[in-house]
Amino acid sequence: MELDNVEREFKKEKELERGIFEALERFNKPLRAREIAKYLKIPPEEREALRAKLKELAKGGKLVKLRGSKFALPEKLGLVVGKLCVYREGYGFVDPLEGGKGVFVPGRSMAGAMNGDIVAVEIVKEGREGRREGKIVSVIERAVKKVVGRVEKSKGHCFVVPEDKRIRYDIILTHADCKKVEDGDYVVVEIVSYPSETRGPVGKVIENLGKSGPKFDIELIIRKYDLPTEFPPEVLEEAEKIPDEVRPEDIEGRVDLRDQLCFTIDGENARDFDDAVAIEELPNGHYKLYVHIADVSYYVKPGSALDKEAYRRGTSVYFPDRCIPMLPERLSNGICSLNPNVDRLTFTCEMEINKKGIVVDYKIYESVIHSKARLTYTIAQKIIDGDEEAVEKFPHVVDSLKKMYQLAQILYKKRYKRGSLDFDLPEPVVVLNAEGEPIDIYKAERLWSHRIIEEFMIAANETVAEFMFWTDYPSVYRVHESPDRDKLQEFLNFVRSLGLRVPSVKNDIQPKILQRILEQVEGRPEEKLVNYLMLRTMARAKYSPDNIGHFGLASTYYTHFTSPIRRYADLTLHRLVKMAQKGLFKPDSIPAWEEKLEVICKHITERSVLADEAERDVIELKKLQFASNHVGEVFEAVITGVSEQGLYVETIEQVIPGFVHVSSLKNDYYICVPKQYCLVGEKTGTVFRIGDRVLVKLLSVDIENRKAEFEIVRKLK
Repeated sequence: MELDNVEREFKKEKELERGIFEALERFNKPLRAREIAKYLKIPPEEREALRAKLKELAKGGKLVKLRGSKFALPEKLGLVVGKLCVYREGYGFVDPLEGGKGVFVPGRSMAGAMNGDIVAVEIVKEGREGRREGKIVSVIERAVKKVVGRVEKSKGHCFVVPEDKRIRYDIILTHADCKKVEDGDYVVVEIVSYPSETRGPVGKVIENLGKSGPKFDIELIIRKYDLPTEFPPEVLEEAEKIPDEVRPEDIEGRVDLRDQLCFTIDGENARDFDDAVAIEELPNGHYKLYVHIADVSYYVKPGSALDKEAYRRGTSVYFPDRCIPMLPERLSNGICSLNPNVDRLTFTCEMEINKKGIVVDYKIYESVIHSKARLTYTIAQKIIDGDEEAVEKFPHVVDSLKKMYQLAQILYKKRYKRGSLDFDLPEPVVVLNAEGEPIDIYKAERLWSHRIIEEFMIAANETVAEFMFWTDYPSVYRVHESPDRDKLQEFLNFVRSLGLRVPSVKNDIQPKILQRILEQVEGRPEEKLVNYLMLRTMARAKYSPDNIGHFGLASTYYTHFTSPIRRYADLTLHRLVKMAQKGLFKPDSIPAWEEKLEVICKHITERSVLADEAERDVIELKKLQFASNHVGEVFEAVITGVSEQGLYVETIEQVIPGFVHVSSLKNDYYICVPKQYCLVGEKTGTVFRIGDRVLVKLLSVDIENRKAEFEIVRKLK
């Protein structure tokens, strides 16, 4: 029934879309909604769908909304429609929605647009190599609706200074709101009037958060990214109706694997367990690997309140002191979590893998399991290493873990051989006290127990992706494009300046070439920097209904199948795999599903990016809060960038980023040589180059503007 509705709605929407384009082509001028409706003979009481479709087409860049509520075809006006990304320095770039090179927009040409807005840009200048400069002529859709910031009062007026420095305007408050707040208060304001060329934005206070503090800072970032912290009542009510244990009727038709020795391996503080693993060694010498994934799709039905809220959130968001989950705790930590010693419904990818790491056979099916242990990465590693205490505590998993270790090594070697990139960039772990203050920062150790789970999840993701690709049914893939040629060339030039051997690249680069660069810098002082800069040249991975492969993993087929508790992408994929297996796709419905998945993939990619930004924002803030307690101390650091103004550095142990202003280099006058990525002293010939290790003294920390100032104590060999 659902498929029939999808198909019917799809046909109706396509007819309306064709009619809109036909009207604009025929009249060859911008038209209002009512003029289009008149042409299409749509009565006034039925025009809501038309207005919604016009808004959707404008948001997607297929139409431009002009002043006077008129709509036009962008190509007729010579405009580019895209998403605006504003930088702290005030300028921006518009990334075209239809693809192609971005358009540079100077600060003076923003026309009141703000970071994230969908805008129409007029090209005013074209330079060499396709570089374009433009001015914004229309804001199609506003991205910023709420702003978090600090109240400043001055001479009877008050305004809000945004926390997000990409917002170039202070928000003016009305006299009525001004009376409700004090100088220094942090507030959430809703924008009631957007900026123009002659005046700033006006906002209305919707929440007063009070004064700043360590725990409060994370609350500020949650508001800054508008992350939902409370589940709507109807979602919680729906969750309460779901049973908290597996019933006999839930098991019908499933493969019963409750007697199998399977277990979970997760972080110390993990509370939701998406995946459990099991292994057998077959008589032919092959391994049989079972990857059991929580069957969230059994409980969260399409169109339900739970489903709509999960889609809205898109992903769970993880901070040092809390998690903002995609699903209510009753599901995420309860019936959907593969907790030990209880029955749980799962979706299993069973793979037969030979000694070369090739999946020679597989099955994907609904199952029920009973996890026999909850291991942490630390405990699992101790068992692998033969630690007597750990072995005594979990004797029943020892043999399985040893086989898993063997198989993971085989899978890793196979993946490495094909050119898969393995960046050695350990994540910083921030330790907070009860008040939310950072008391320690250290680099997370990457153990073989981590790699076991990584390799097994990659194998399952690739296997399911390949299955869906060859069914030729609609699916969701996790794709990663080749690097941008200009960024790549800049990176390769830098690598050559370090004395590394890099072949010239004429056509599309292969991951293997980049892998060889990583091999050459392994163990060298500049290893981390090269890893980091290479990562920066990469395109951002995204979700797509079109399989174009995953460059970073050197994988032809890749998807996200293994984390449906915390990612909507995986939940959607589970539903699609089940539909494919049960033959529920009809040929006529496939275009409708492809259209629907375009929208879903765009949304969940955006939510994934937003979650990454929020998580990174919190970590960077806590790093600087930690640094503020260590002003005057000396750290070992690496130079990560150079400019005419000075050197960008990052401390090695605590990973605190900062800047050394050229004026603090008092023993000489330094000149920036961009092509050699260095500063050179005119008299002494002293060179400070990207990748050099230095001792630095922390001079000051500006938490509000996210800055740390250092000075060089001495250069290290």
